[in-house]
Amino acid sequence: MGFFLRLLFGVGLAAVIAGEVAVRTQIERRYEEALQSREQLALQVTELQTQRERLAVSLAQEQQRLQGLAQELSAKDHELQRTLARLGEEGRTIEALEQQVGAMRRQMDLLQGELVLALQSRPGSASTSPQTVQLEKVVVTKPTSAHPSQGRVLSVHPDWKFVVFDLGWDYVRIGDVVSIYRRDQLLGKARVERVQEQAAAATLLPEWERTEIAVNDVVQPF
Repeated sequence: MGFFLRLLFGVGLAAVIAGEVAVRTQIERRYEEALQSREQLALQVTELQTQRERLAVSLAQEQQRLQGLAQELSAKDHELQRTLARLGEEGRTIEALEQQVGAMRRQMDLLQGELVLALQSRPGSASTSPQTVQLEKVVVTKPTSAHPSQGRVLSVHPDWKFVVFDLGWDYVRIGDVVSIYRRDQLLGKARVERVQEQAAAATLLPEWERTEIAVNDVVQPF
């Protein structure tokens, strides 16, 4: 009986010891796994810190680059504003010069017309024989008109886009529009700018500026 009890006690003790060994083994395994996990986490933390430092350096460099770009952009904006201001001034200067050139051209037109009319009004200009006066590109001729209400072109001035014809203030007034024909074909129309007793000067209308008008073409007032 005593032996049997000792045997049972030994078996129970062995079972307890085996259980404790199993538990300890499991705990040790978990401990080893925890250590390995901690080492892996430590490596990840180190890697993340390294990446963070690299990103911080890159961020600082990018911020410095962006700051430089912002300064350069600001400088370009100031330069653009100055250029636009100069461009506006140049535009106003060009506009003023164009107005002056236009006024000078109109004045030259008037002076050319008055000069030609003055030449036409000289004594002897009514001679039956044709007369020609060469003044730069000005050709003046005194033909006779076939009809009293019609005239003839005396001179053509393509550079100044006007003609002189032999109808005076008995037939036309300043502002009148006359038609120019050749063999019953309409060549163009012109507006009278200057009138004297026996001649007038007219500027070709814009749509007829390229018309090839010649001396002796017929001028018909409206």
